[in-house]
Amino acid sequence: MSRPRVFSLRTGAPRLAMLACMCAMNVSAAEPDAPPPPDVSPVQAVWKAQELTFYFQSFTTFYSCSSLETKVKRLLTAVGAERGMKVRTRGCFSSNEIARMPFVEITLVSPVEATPEALAELDKTKSTRELAARVRGESKQAEVAAEQFPAQWKRVSLSRGKLNLEPGDCELIEQLKKKVLPKLAIRVVDDDVECVPNQISMTQPRLVVDALAPMPKPDEADTAKKKPKEKT
Repeated sequence: MSRPRVFSLRTGAPRLAMLACMCAMNVSAAEPDAPPPPDVSPVQAVWKAQELTFYFQSFTTFYSCSSLETKVKRLLTAVGAERGMKVRTRGCFSSNEIARMPFVEITLVSPVEATPEALAELDKTKSTRELAARVRGESKQAEVAAEQFPAQWKRVSLSRGKLNLEPGDCELIEQLKKKVLPKLAIRVVDDDVECVPNQISMTQPRLVVDALAPMPKPDEADTAKKKPKEKT
């Protein structure tokens, strides 16, 4: 008759500790490395005006036109677009009506690196921009918009905090990532946006990008240092 196996604290504890250590090693090995921080070295930039359009097609979450405009504007402001941008939606008889597949029109100005290609494009449209500015009485603003300025890359998380995103916003984040962000000075560094049609995700969509932003002026930087940090 075989003797029953008895668990001994003397021999069992070291084995458990070894197994726990091996499991921890396997988990850490499976986790992806954190993306390196952005290069914050100053670069010369210019403002680029664009008109972007896309159809927003959702299978899970539907917005009123006014709500969709607010969310799109909030997200693009976070990645460097000027607050004076205009976002319009077509496909609603009223701003509070739910649209099944609205057409979104975005007029914005955002920073881009002052590469030879960007400067050539800016010079090509110079006369048209100056004429439009004179008609609107904004000649001074046009001159400022054509000037180069120092900028740097900053990391932005499109997932939480003051952006007020929810799991149901997954398809909106996904379509902005595919249809709008590639046309801006944006580098995607961590993409965890996986949307399942007709099914609301249990977790918030998470998209981390590096966005080009103007460097704050010395007086603005001092003011920012004195402000308490916002909780995210």
